[in-house]
Amino acid sequence: MNGYGLDERQWSIETVLPAPSTIAAIGTHHDLTSAIADLVDNSIDAKASRIRIRFIQRGTAILGLQIIDNGKGLTAEGVKRAMTFGARREYSSQDLGHFGLGLKAASLSQATAFEIYSRQKWAPAVGRRMDQTVSEDYSVGVMDPGAASERLDAVPGIDLTSGTLVEWRGLKDIIHTSDQGELVEWRNAKLRSIREHLGVTFHRHLQRGSVEIDLDTFDVERERTLPPLQVDPIDPFEDSLKQEGYPREFVIELPNGASCVIEAHVFPPRLSSPAFDLYGEPGEARQGIYLYRRDRLLSGGHNWAGLRLQKKELGLGRIKIDLGPDNEHYIALNPEKVTPVYSADFTKAMVSARTSGPSALYLDSYFDDLQRHYKVSKKSKRQAIRLVEPAVGLNPAVLSDLGDLQEFADFDPIDLRFVTLPSTELFRADRIARRIDVNAEVIRKVYGSVGRLSNRDGQLLKTFLYFLLEEDFKVEKRWTGVREDRHHILNNVLLRAFAEDFGCIGQYRDQNEVPSGGTSK
Repeated sequence: MNGYGLDERQWSIETVLPAPSTIAAIGTHHDLTSAIADLVDNSIDAKASRIRIRFIQRGTAILGLQIIDNGKGLTAEGVKRAMTFGARREYSSQDLGHFGLGLKAASLSQATAFEIYSRQKWAPAVGRRMDQTVSEDYSVGVMDPGAASERLDAVPGIDLTSGTLVEWRGLKDIIHTSDQGELVEWRNAKLRSIREHLGVTFHRHLQRGSVEIDLDTFDVERERTLPPLQVDPIDPFEDSLKQEGYPREFVIELPNGASCVIEAHVFPPRLSSPAFDLYGEPGEARQGIYLYRRDRLLSGGHNWAGLRLQKKELGLGRIKIDLGPDNEHYIALNPEKVTPVYSADFTKAMVSARTSGPSALYLDSYFDDLQRHYKVSKKSKRQAIRLVEPAVGLNPAVLSDLGDLQEFADFDPIDLRFVTLPSTELFRADRIARRIDVNAEVIRKVYGSVGRLSNRDGQLLKTFLYFLLEEDFKVEKRWTGVREDRHHILNNVLLRAFAEDFGCIGQYRDQNEVPSGGTSK
């Protein structure tokens, strides 16, 4: 034979298992926040109405992290499929999961081992354990159903009549310290980043109230849980301009007769808000395309799909694209749902995208408008500084200088008052009451005052707090978790600074367990 013929009798079959290095490489593009989001996908697919992210702590050690939901739960067969590499699963058109690797990839990317406990209503509980040695013989630990049921019953703070608990043990990205203050600082930073990432990624689900997500910490020694922090929605398009025909829709005509809508947004210059300045970056750095699938944000900016390079002249632009069954196959995502790869057909179709109607505009017009807005913003005069008026708390001389230097903004004035506060708080801001309460005991210790304090006391500190916080009182709606976290950080840092300078905040370190977001209204 010439070598090109096929004789089936010459062939036999052998099984080829994945190499251990392949399993070790799964999930390498995850960080802690994206890995948690991948498991939240599973919880939402399970129709959970409540999801809790929980750090497990003993003393100054973080023992693990849990993702808990009250969804419909899994059977033993369902858990087996979830623990199997490459297992096929039938996804519905509404499922956020899509690759069959989520639980394993996300969990083993962040922990040396993970456990899953689950049960459906009126069904036996299931418990399984997997660690990084799974590649040796592809075996997992199996827990007795009775013990698994006890494990679910013992979870504090959430009813798991049906639902799932995933626990990561041996976290890789963790602090090792004996200092309680350092632990709290590390934990609060992680909670803030998780809270923001989930708030952005699932903002549509959170906005319509189909699910509630919160975060807390459980101390196993004290057997107590710190108050949970709610994840608030952060819509990256919330502050875009509603003028000059924007947001504007452009239609992409795809080769198979399907179509896709591009929603193009323009943002005002010098905007600073939690919804624009995402993940601690200036909002202009998050320019580009935002991909959604089943109302879940898959990719947030940092690229224009090859249509343009990222540059400052385009920093006021963001494009929103919703993927559906008829067009999602034109864009590939890695299993961690982090990096999109646009097909040549999709990119080519985007170039020709245009508005509907007789006077159609092409997508190039949008990029021209972005550059025009940028040039206009560079020429425009800066707005005059307008501060919220302080009504009570600052001396007349200070108020007079303040009023002479600028006009007060059109907001209700705020008061600065001395009150009795816990030693963990230097101040407490109240948006509704329009007040900044200042810890009277701290002022007495710092200034050496005795007896009743008057409005004339502590002028430097009150003026300093006024300038730090007055911008917050220009916000009419409820303060977001990000703003409350900022107040908590200010309290912690300023109290520590006072302790360093005056040595007078003796209980500060011991009482640093106040949860972030717990000081403001």
